[in-house]
Amino acid sequence: MGLRLQGLMFPWRLPCLRILQHLQLQRFVASESVARCSSKAMSMEAVQRRDPEEEEDEKLGVLIVGAGPVGLTLSILLSSYGVRSLVVERRSKLSDHPQAHFLNNRTMEIFRKMEGLSEEIETKQPPLEHWRRFVYCTTLAGRVLGTVDHLQPEDVPSGRSPTSVAHFSQHHLLPLLFERAQRLGCRLEPKASTVKIASSVLNAGPILMGHECTSIKSSSNGVLASIFPTQAGIGRGQKLACQYLVAADGAGSSVRELAGVQMEGDENLQKLISVHFMSKQLGQHLLDSVPGMLYFVFNQRVIAVIVAHNLEAGEFIAQIPFYPPQQQFEEFTEEVCKGIIYDAAGTRDIEIEVKTIKKWSMHAQVAASYFDKYGRIILVGDAAHRFPPAGGFGLNTGVQDAHNLAWKLAAVLKGHCPSALLLTYDTERRPVAIANTALSVANFKAAMAVPAALGLDPSAARLVHKVVNSGVGLLLPERFQVTLLDGLFAIGRAQVSPAFLSSLNPIGSARVLEVQRILREGQSLQLQFPAEDLGFRYLEGALVPEVEAQQQTNSHQNFPTGRRREYFPSTRPGARLPHFPIRMFCLNPPATSKEICSTLDLVSRGGNRMEFVLLVQSQRSGCCWGDAAITAGQAFGIWVKVVFIWPSGSYDGFLGKSHIHTESAELGNDQMSPDKDMFSNDNEATAVFEWSQRNKGCVLHAEEVGCGWQDIFGIPETGAILVRPDDHVAWRSKAEPKASSTQELYLAFSKVLKKPNFQVPRFMQ
Repeated sequence: MGLRLQGLMFPWRLPCLRILQHLQLQRFVASESVARCSSKAMSMEAVQRRDPEEEEDEKLGVLIVGAGPVGLTLSILLSSYGVRSLVVERRSKLSDHPQAHFLNNRTMEIFRKMEGLSEEIETKQPPLEHWRRFVYCTTLAGRVLGTVDHLQPEDVPSGRSPTSVAHFSQHHLLPLLFERAQRLGCRLEPKASTVKIASSVLNAGPILMGHECTSIKSSSNGVLASIFPTQAGIGRGQKLACQYLVAADGAGSSVRELAGVQMEGDENLQKLISVHFMSKQLGQHLLDSVPGMLYFVFNQRVIAVIVAHNLEAGEFIAQIPFYPPQQQFEEFTEEVCKGIIYDAAGTRDIEIEVKTIKKWSMHAQVAASYFDKYGRIILVGDAAHRFPPAGGFGLNTGVQDAHNLAWKLAAVLKGHCPSALLLTYDTERRPVAIANTALSVANFKAAMAVPAALGLDPSAARLVHKVVNSGVGLLLPERFQVTLLDGLFAIGRAQVSPAFLSSLNPIGSARVLEVQRILREGQSLQLQFPAEDLGFRYLEGALVPEVEAQQQTNSHQNFPTGRRREYFPSTRPGARLPHFPIRMFCLNPPATSKEICSTLDLVSRGGNRMEFVLLVQSQRSGCCWGDAAITAGQAFGIWVKVVFIWPSGSYDGFLGKSHIHTESAELGNDQMSPDKDMFSNDNEATAVFEWSQRNKGCVLHAEEVGCGWQDIFGIPETGAILVRPDDHVAWRSKAEPKASSTQELYLAFSKVLKKPNFQVPRFMQ
């Protein structure tokens, strides 16, 4: 019988054991501190000779280049961990050109813990009925070839997440993120040494607009960045020393180029013109006829995709294929773009206001590494990966990059972990980006099924463009090249003329029927990917993989199909902790919560501490695992919160017992004595109660709402699950606790936090 089990069988012994272990732990930590101080004293002379710019305590912790959704998310998350950062953005104001607009479940879960950002998005987004469909048509006012509803009954509300997906444009999201990043960052007081180096920069607050990073000097000791105003005559440039620089400056990242990191994969898959325009009349027409998110328009004058960012406001983006050098960006003037939009609308009886016109290229690439050679410059978001927009993986993957990176940066900067922990960011997130790249490409190819069925083979268009720009085509006069390209494209578009698609034309009718079959069977462009959204799993990194799972890989990483696959919850190491509805309770004072929340809410963030969560069942074994986790966590300076999961309806009895017992302790046994039998009937609950009383500061109780948690828990009731600050499972045990459980948890923390040489305290051996 192990030490922990003995202590629970004889309750009077356990406090003594805990006190003894605490004293041993303090002695161990003190000896470690002495060793570190001795080492520091030996190297003091070398430190005094070091360049002041290389002093660790005189550097800004994190410099973030780019105030897009990923950079601002990272700033907010770092602030929640008590880490000060500075965001530098070359633009003087936030972009108002709509870009990404679909937020998946996992991103909304992350936003949910950022002061209720997900709820604000859900309130401000367009109504669900306005954007759940894709529409395929000849014109916006003309014939509808087919529609696809991308939200299935199980999606809204979703049983797999406490949040829903959202349709909320990036240019509306940015101000919400900006306000939070600015406010939360200003609450953190910078160190005096940091202000001494860069007072004029940091006085601007946590976000510095209208400045760009023009050069970087990276070394094993940190980064020295040159920051200059983007407009001449406004301020002066200066050098800023930081421990880590995060490149969040988008697909054309200048920091990535300065760091010498190469991209791998295919580039320039397609070039497009993006036209932001407003038309309330068009929006109202579509609301009255066929509301949707994306409108795929095919007619003899234009082929385009119209993105309805907000039908009520009449806000749209027109995506138009672009073929340089025969077509020049400068040719797409406001009047030309209006004409294209009118052709897509199928009517000129509407008012159109063109706001902005931009060009962009579609790539399918992932950075060869997410770090520079010194491990001090880190890539996130589009700077690290560039996807086709099919599926909306760009922004979502980027936000999840920031979520993975933030707690690791905080752990390293606060001294909890060595810099080796940061390298797991690349280990974990880069395979996800590669998988999402393949999935985006597969989904993009699926999107081509509809035009191909209509006789508009996209590969033929690319082939024509390639022929015109190679060999004999280049010998032709430039004007003739343009005429030839336009003529060939016009012949192709004739395949979707009203006459050809008429019901009187058997070929056209057959093609329309084929389009409808493709849409009906889900073989076209898809919007939701639950398995990839919530089911991605890190196979290695800051986790302890299970032996039997090491030979397995995520199927979506190997076999991207571009088709929707459902999510199956898992608690295997590396997986996101599954959502399950619960009610949370605090033992002191006893209180019953009627509010239903999620298991994901058990993982809190903030309070300037690094917190892991241990999930156990409400029985004696959970107490043993709790002792082991708390003791091991203390050795690493990590706070562990132990959460007991109770079956549905079982906590009420426990609550009454704990209330009587607490009052008995306060009034004395002579004034009030609980019925001894009430505990003897439930020895497991008694053990949990007594253990919780001794560990009030680090215990939480949660009760299932409904049934099914044990199936999701995925391990025997006597097992345990350790969850990281980013909601991913770090370790789990299917076995019962033993005398060696404390050492097992110690080794688990050592592997997760990348401290393999941290000596195991003798009392844990």
